[in-house]
Amino acid sequence: MEQAPEGVAPRVRADPSGSAPGRGAWLHADASCLDLALKRGGFARSFRGAVDTGLLARDLEASYPLAFQGNR
Repeated sequence: MEQAPEGVAPRVRADPSGSAPGRGAWLHADASCLDLALKRGGFARSFRGAVDTGLLARDLEASYPLAFQGNR
């Protein structure tokens, strides 16, 4: 999750290496898991507040092309 200015929801980003600083959330490299987490509000719950997941699917498709392309 990236820091954001006051009043703006922080952006969730993919971290394939698992080494980025800050709070994180685990997600299977599977499009159906992403869809379910988005539908159920799993990211907001994991990060304890509103988050921007707008670019997350694109980031995951770039990091895990076999798991995400063509499955959404």
